[in-house]
Amino acid sequence: MDTHRLKYFLRIAEEGSMTRAAAVLGVAQPALSRQIRLLEEDLGITLFHRTRRGVELTEDGERLRASTAAPLRQLELALHYAGSPLARIERALHLGMVPTVAPLLAGPLLTGLRAAFPKVSVHLTVAGADTLIEEMMRGRIDSSVINQVSDERLFARDLLVEDLVVVGGPESELRPDRPISFTRLVGMPLVLPASPIGIASTVENAALRLMLRVQAPITTDSLPVLLDLVERGEACAVLPVSACGAEIARERIRYAPLTAPALTQHIVVASSGRMDLPREFAFRVGDVLREEVGRMTRTGIWPARFLAPQPWNPNWA
Repeated sequence: MDTHRLKYFLRIAEEGSMTRAAAVLGVAQPALSRQIRLLEEDLGITLFHRTRRGVELTEDGERLRASTAAPLRQLELALHYAGSPLARIERALHLGMVPTVAPLLAGPLLTGLRAAFPKVSVHLTVAGADTLIEEMMRGRIDSSVINQVSDERLFARDLLVEDLVVVGGPESELRPDRPISFTRLVGMPLVLPASPIGIASTVENAALRLMLRVQAPITTDSLPVLLDLVERGEACAVLPVSACGAEIARERIRYAPLTAPALTQHIVVASSGRMDLPREFAFRVGDVLREEVGRMTRTGIWPARFLAPQPWNPNWA
C-alpha cells in the first residue's frame, strides 16, 4: 500500500477538512480526494463522512487512524534519518520528565527517538522538577521536560501551556461545565505534588496573592498515588486534564475548571551547561520532541497550547 495515501488520510483526519488538508500538504484538492477514494477502494471501507464543516471519520476510519498513526510516524522518522550520520550514533541519552507530563508524552517520544536513532539507548527518569534539575546539574541527565522555573543554571525553551483543573473522586460534585473558584478550592483538603517547583508553587503563590491558606495534608510526586487518593475521595487535586484523561474517561475521577484565578502549567525543555551531547544530535532530539508535542496538541490528543519554537541556544551543545 502507498504510504503517501496513509499520510494524506491522517492529515485529513487531523484537519477535519479536505480543503485545509490539501493546503497543508500542498496537493490539489481533487487529487487529494482521488487518493482517498483509491485508499478506500484498496481497503474496502469508507473512511470519512462529509459534514457542513468538513469531514468526520467513520468508525472504520477511527480504527485505521488508531492503528496506523504511530507506526507511520516511526517509519517516517526512520526514513528521514536513515542516511544521516546521526542514525549511526551509539551512545546513551538520559532524559527527564515531570510526572504530570510523562503519562501522555513518554511513550510517543521514546518511540520516536528509537525510530530516529536506532543505536541510541534512552533512559527516562520521571521525577519532580527539583530532582530533575539537580540531576541535570550533576551531569546525570542530559535534558528534561519540566515546569517553567527561573534558574540561571539552565537553558530552557518553551514547549506548551495547559490549563489546570480541580479533580475529585467519582462521588464528588465536580463537573466540567461548573467552574470552581480558587477561594472554594483552598477550603478543600488537597493532595499536591511534593516538588516545590511546578503545580504546588503555582497553587501556593495564587493563595498568597489572595491572602488565603492552602490545606494540603498530603504531598507526593507519584502521580498514580495522587490519583488513587483522589479516586478514594481522600482529597482533591490540581492537575492538567492530560495527566488524568484516562481516569476521567473511565469515570474514576471527575473534574471542574478552575477560575478566579485560572491557573496554568507552563512546560519547557531544559538542560544545563554540563550536558555532553554532540550539538547536531542535541538539536535533532529537540526536533523529534517538538514534532511529537506539536502533533499531539494539533490533533487534540494533548489539550494544550503548543508554543512557537524559539531559536536554538548554542549553549545547548
